[in-house]
Amino acid sequence: MTESMRPECRHWIGAEQRHCRSGENVRAYLPGPRCPEHTPAALQGKPEPQPGPGIPAYRQEAS
Repeated sequence: MTESMRPECRHWIGAEQRHCRSGENVRAYLPGPRCPEHTPAALQGKPEPQPGPGIPAYRQEAS
């Protein structure tokens, strides 16, 4: 990805009247791209959800 196309955190920092614009470890969330400091869980003071085991065996479709 080129420098101009890299994702940036779009969290609005109201006290500073600007967007975060960090490009480090940005991931997609429903409110938009977020850096680790501005994920929905981080803003609520909660730990990030950990990945689970996947689809339970009883929910997998029969081949």
